[in-house]
Amino acid sequence: MRSTFKLLYFVKRNAVKKNGNAPIIARITIDQVVAQFNTKLEINPAHWSVKLGKASGRTAEAVHINSMLESIHSTVPQQD
Repeated sequence: MRSTFKLLYFVKRNAVKKNGNAPIIARITIDQVVAQFNTKLEINPAHWSVKLGKASGRTAEAVHINSMLESIHSTVPQQD
């Protein structure tokens, strides 16, 4: 049987903090079993690309967040 694996990131827009930032959540799906965890990263929802699942723009903050998300992605074991 074929196994499926998906990792995506999204901003929890209903949990915006006083500073205007919202937490970035990671969702892992393996064979229709879902697990979510907080990445401990925050971003202004206006600077988040829903389509790409990462920070938009070329600011230092966006570059830092995208590199941290890539680091998380590389540490998650992949299903074969």
